[in-house]
Amino acid sequence: MLSNSIRLFRFAGIDVGIHYSWLAIFGLVTWSLAVGLYPRVLPGIPAVESWVLGIIGSLLLFVSVLIHELAHSLVAKARGLDARSITLFIFGGVSNLAGEAKRPSTEFIVAIVGPIASFVLAGLSALVAANVAEPRVVVTFEYLALVNFALAVFNLIPGFPLDGGRVFRSIVWSITGNLRRATELAANVGKLVAYGFLAWGFLRILDQDFLGGAWIAVIGWFLHGAASSSLTQVVLDTRLRRVRVGDVLRPDATMVPPGLPLTQLIDEVLLPGNRRAVPVGLDGRLIGMVTLSDLVKVPAQDRGTARVGDVMGGRTGVVTVGPMESLSYAVDLLGKHEFEQLPVMEGERLVGVLARADVMRQLQLREALDV
Repeated sequence: MLSNSIRLFRFAGIDVGIHYSWLAIFGLVTWSLAVGLYPRVLPGIPAVESWVLGIIGSLLLFVSVLIHELAHSLVAKARGLDARSITLFIFGGVSNLAGEAKRPSTEFIVAIVGPIASFVLAGLSALVAANVAEPRVVVTFEYLALVNFALAVFNLIPGFPLDGGRVFRSIVWSITGNLRRATELAANVGKLVAYGFLAWGFLRILDQDFLGGAWIAVIGWFLHGAASSSLTQVVLDTRLRRVRVGDVLRPDATMVPPGLPLTQLIDEVLLPGNRRAVPVGLDGRLIGMVTLSDLVKVPAQDRGTARVGDVMGGRTGVVTVGPMESLSYAVDLLGKHEFEQLPVMEGERLVGVLARADVMRQLQLREALDV
C-alpha cells in the first residue's frame, strides 16, 4: 500500500485504503458536482441538497474506481499472483501486485478486466438512469455512466503503465518472447502519451484554462514517472532474478548492545566502519536496528547520555531476510517498508546487513556487463 495511506478494510485478503491525496480530489469532485452539475441540471435545487448529492456522487465515483481495481486484483489472485492491497489516491486507484505476470496471457487478462469492469459499470449506470423517474437519481447515474465510460477509454490508451499499455506489452511480449523488450517499447509509448498530456495541459493553460490545464499536465507528469519507474522495476527483476542475497552481501556480524551510548556508537562503530546502520543485539539475539536517521533526530549535546535502545527501530519486530532468499524479494521488502537496509539472518545467526547501495552496485555491474 502507498505510504501515507489510511487502511479502510480488507476484502478477499486484499487491504483497501485511501491515500491522503484522495481527500483533495474527493473535495474537488464534490465541489464540482455541488456547485456546477446539480444546480445547472436541476435549477432551484437547495444548496444543502446539492452538496449532499455532490458527496454521494463523489462516493459512488470512488466506489466505481475501487471496483475497477478489485477486478484487477481478484483476477490476478485467481491467476496465481499475490494481490496485496488497493489504494485510492489523487489519480484514481492502484493495485499492488507482487511481482510480474509469468505469461503474456496472464498479463493480458489481468490488464483488460479493469476497463471491462468500467464499461459494465457505465452500462449499468446508463440503464438505471434510463429506467428511473426521479431526476436526482437520473442526473447522478448519467454522471456515473459518463465517468466510468471515460475511465475505461482513458485506461485503454496504449501507454504503460495504463491498462492499455499493459495490454500492448502483453501482445508484444507474446510476439517477441522478451518481457524486457516489450516493457521498453510499452514504456516508451507511455512516455510519448505523457508528453502529449503535458503539451495539451500547457496549451490549455495558455488558453486561460489554468485549473484544467494544470490538472492535465500533472497527469502527464505522473504517467511519465510511472512509465520510467515501471521500466526500472522490470530491468531490476530481469537482472537480479537468479541472484541470491548471499551473492551480494558482504559478511559482517557486528552487533551493538542496546545500552551503548550514542557517542560511543558513532566514534567506535559507525565512523571507523563507514556504516550508516548497525544491528542491535541482546544476549546474541537480534532485537533492532539503529540507523543514521535514528541518530540525527537526537541533538548532539544529548548523545552522551542517550542509549542505542532509546532510539533504535524494530522494537515491535525486526524485518529480516535470509542469505538464500532472492535479491528481488529483498528489494521488495526494502521498498515495502521504506528501509535503506535489512539484517540478513541465517537461522538465529546474523550474517550481515544488505543495503540499497549494495543492490544498486550489483545492478549497475550487471547492466554494464549485460549479465
